[in-house]
Amino acid sequence: MTIVLAAAAAAAAPAVAQTPAPQPIFLNINPSWSPDGRQLVFESSRNGRIGLYVINADGTGERQLTDNVADDSHPDWSPDGSRILFDSNRDGVWNLYSIRPDGTDERRLTYPRATIPLTFARHPAWSPDGRQIAFDSDRDGDEEIYLMNADGGDVRRLTTSPGRDTHPAWTPDGQVVFGSYRSGAGDIWITKPDGSGLRALVSHQAVDGGAEVSPDGQRLIFFSERRGKPRLFQVPFTGGEAVPLTPDSATSYEASWSRDGKTIAYYSDSPGRFELFVMNADGSGQRQITDGRYANAWPKWSPDGRRIVFASTRDRDWEIYTMDADGSNHRRLTHSPGRDAHPYFFPSGAQIVFQSPRDFEGPNEVELYTMNSGGIRQRRLTIAAGFDGVPVPSPNGSQIAFQRGVYRAGSKDYHWDLYLIDSSGQNERRLTNNRWSSQVPTWSPNGPMLAFFSDSTGKDQMYLMELPTGAVRPLLTSGGNDRSPAFSPDGRRVAFTSDRDGVDDLYLFDLDRQTTRRLTTGLVVRAQPSWSPSGTTLLFSASASGVDEVYRIDVDGTGLRRLTTGAEGVR
Repeated sequence: MTIVLAAAAAAAAPAVAQTPAPQPIFLNINPSWSPDGRQLVFESSRNGRIGLYVINADGTGERQLTDNVADDSHPDWSPDGSRILFDSNRDGVWNLYSIRPDGTDERRLTYPRATIPLTFARHPAWSPDGRQIAFDSDRDGDEEIYLMNADGGDVRRLTTSPGRDTHPAWTPDGQVVFGSYRSGAGDIWITKPDGSGLRALVSHQAVDGGAEVSPDGQRLIFFSERRGKPRLFQVPFTGGEAVPLTPDSATSYEASWSRDGKTIAYYSDSPGRFELFVMNADGSGQRQITDGRYANAWPKWSPDGRRIVFASTRDRDWEIYTMDADGSNHRRLTHSPGRDAHPYFFPSGAQIVFQSPRDFEGPNEVELYTMNSGGIRQRRLTIAAGFDGVPVPSPNGSQIAFQRGVYRAGSKDYHWDLYLIDSSGQNERRLTNNRWSSQVPTWSPNGPMLAFFSDSTGKDQMYLMELPTGAVRPLLTSGGNDRSPAFSPDGRRVAFTSDRDGVDDLYLFDLDRQTTRRLTTGLVVRAQPSWSPSGTTLLFSASASGVDEVYRIDVDGTGLRRLTTGAEGVR
């Protein structure tokens, strides 16, 4: 392995402005059925940003579909089941994309006009034959409905209104229904794809919107504020009395018909937060299918072993918290609209370093920050157009090792390299400069040495780097992916994660004996473990229940204990 040492320009670290109040909780929303009725795609903000997920109709088998530092929303499954449409602001403005249901072959379909760089395209909807896409955009000034081919070509404007036209959907015979404010209040209108036959379908003095036509073309479901909170109503497509489907006590939005017309998916805040529900076409049998439990991850010990710093989504966005070593006495330290993550105590215990996208000076930008252990005097350390994360202070606290990712345009992947910076924010320098990625550094207490993992062999393997020479040698080679090393306080052992036995679990490598021992079984360990100051206990986060939680375990493999419980409302 060739390592290149490169000096980077030192940058002064400006003070961080007071962060805004936490955002309201919106968890699981905007469902869309697969053509076979077996699955739903939906959006969730569980990771501090909005991403797309797929779940079985019975609430099982949930998996993540998209993952980037921007927001992906408003998914719509194609009629043939081969692709999913969505909108995303990953390029600094909302545009339309499509992706396969397995998360591959992501394609961008719309582009902002060069003369109007901040125009958007949102709320895509497939035509019944899958050959056209309807969406709304302000590219010509007002928000109107547009059509384009399924590959993004031949964009043409469909509506011209003195008010907003938004949220299009298709009827089975190929007409377009949409919400419109052309008459003042929000009403539901319909038009043919050539712009003829324009007329109001549902008109009321209250706001109506989010219309979806049943697969047989006989019924229309929509949300309305005519009885206070937005809730779902159904009306015959030819007109008649609107019948409420969901209770007045809860807010309900964005219904989606199953392809057989027997079931409706929607989201509601009846549990106290927005979750996905399904019900029969007549409104009976309402059942919640998602559980918006929050995640807890990236725990690290304080130097005295009395406190643990970690990140959690309990207040929607990822924020930094501390708790006592027994899991009690939780305290929130950050209040940021972004994803504050990977906190780490300095050796003195007086400060914490962490990563955050809160300033967002560019797309896909995350920087390093410090604060005192009480959460005040938050200050930015790095200034670069990249993703700076996993910061680890040196044993004497004078330097911070971290990884920087550069986003690859047109891909979900980053290229990662290792960097050093003084704890003051000065004298940044690059440690690796290769075609492969190097990630998650950890300092050895026995001399200036870093361990990290890299994919230089096609699998993730761990390496040691001597400082300041940059010389690198393998630490451990196995048949699996070995990641996220962490030196023990005496420098004689390395804890790490590996999938060598089928699922990511926690392992110990003894440097003296050159032996490896597995500590956990089947927990799906997510991130770098943390050693207690005594070297007898390890902290880690894992998702045995599908949601990341904080655990501790003794180094002999006994005493496994979960410290957090990510059920909504539990602190």
